[in-house]
Amino acid sequence: MKSIDLSALKLQIDLLALASAHTSLQRVAASGGGEWAGACPFCGGRDRFRVQPHARPEPRWLCRHCTDGKWQDAIAFGQRLYPHLTFREVCERLSGGRLTLRSAQPRPQPVIQPAYAPPPEEWQQQARRVIERGQENLWSRAGSAARRYLQARGFKETTLQVWKLGYSDGFQIGQMVVPRGVVIPCITGGQVWYLKIALLPGQPIRCPRCGSPAQARQPCPVCGTLSKYRGVSGNRTAAIFGGDQLINAAQALFVEGEFDALIAWQSLAGEMPVCTVGSASNRLDLAAWGPYLLTLERLYAVYDPDAAGESGRRWLEGLSERTRPLRLPPGVKDVNDFILQGVDFVGWLRGEAGK
Repeated sequence: MKSIDLSALKLQIDLLALASAHTSLQRVAASGGGEWAGACPFCGGRDRFRVQPHARPEPRWLCRHCTDGKWQDAIAFGQRLYPHLTFREVCERLSGGRLTLRSAQPRPQPVIQPAYAPPPEEWQQQARRVIERGQENLWSRAGSAARRYLQARGFKETTLQVWKLGYSDGFQIGQMVVPRGVVIPCITGGQVWYLKIALLPGQPIRCPRCGSPAQARQPCPVCGTLSKYRGVSGNRTAAIFGGDQLINAAQALFVEGEFDALIAWQSLAGEMPVCTVGSASNRLDLAAWGPYLLTLERLYAVYDPDAAGESGRRWLEGLSERTRPLRLPPGVKDVNDFILQGVDFVGWLRGEAGK
């Protein structure tokens, strides 16, 4: 039995000509062999559609709305153009009736991936020593600048102690090198999943993008990259920070980052679990984390009002129909900023959740 040679078809299709027949495109960049932009022919959104017809290994396109900003190939474009056709019919139309066929290959056996797991035991031991030393540092003279920074962000001493935050002055334990900054450990299910390092404002660093001298939490003077966090080797960051609160919980609040989670947890004072997956771009493995979400009847999502936050919020909505997104008021950049403005966050949350 013959099958379609999809690799050959993707290279055969003139994606730029195909897209230009349905929308007006202009060349906007040289990246990927040339990039064209215009209104999306599917959702109509202005300046959110991109085509790279000379990209390697194959031509590609995206829409920040329709494909959630992810590149797709020419065949996927055709499937959206002709939703009433079968996959083979779409391929035949895109090829102009000149399909390249090949003998079908035996289907490989599926590879069963194990559930997402925490770092190994040797890493765990080193991470726990880092947490212990970081806590000692934070409450010593060496941690005074870090304490002032955390107090300015609204954190009480009890919150820092409960969540085991610490301070690294730049040390190494075993093979684990810990950059200078506030140590934020994610401990769930009795395991350390990751250690995130929050850089202090003005701290001298090397820009992770271009390598130029820069200062933390300020744009790089050369490339404009903003650096706020670092990690340690071996982190497993696709985890639920604060996940232990979810056991048998009926509702929970999910926010975008650890500092947002800590300040919201402090404000709610036990009224509702507060968690984060650490970043708007992180995606959970449900084989590992599904049991933590089973009892939730309502999952409130308060993410930052930017493109990354919107993507993370949509992912949570797709994860469970029980997710309810709540949008911060205009002009508020995140939960921490909202609370530092002196607003009654708990009252706002109750009001929004009750609508």
